[in-house]
Amino acid sequence: MAIRKDVRYQVQCPVAYVIDGKAGQGNTFNLSRGGCAIESDVMAVSGDPISLEITVPGQPTPLSVELGKVRWAARREFGVEFMIVGGDSKRRLDDFLILVVRQGISG
Repeated sequence: MAIRKDVRYQVQCPVAYVIDGKAGQGNTFNLSRGGCAIESDVMAVSGDPISLEITVPGQPTPLSVELGKVRWAARREFGVEFMIVGGDSKRRLDDFLILVVRQGISG
């Protein structure tokens, strides 16, 4: 079993994504600086490239993950490793996760 380098926080955020040219929507059920897990009706395949727009509370626009990779998939869930996080989204993701820790939303 691989050891994660980033702590994952149990937060639910709406997410829109594109896998192999097909748009989908779902919700994260955990989130970190380096990836997330998503629950969705669309089946993903391990290894697929993916782009994401994650809507987090208190942010004016969604966080943009220009390129990610599906690392695992099972039934209605799949895990994504972030490869390229767009624009200022990396800083805003860090700010959101700091807020999560301070508010004790997860651990």
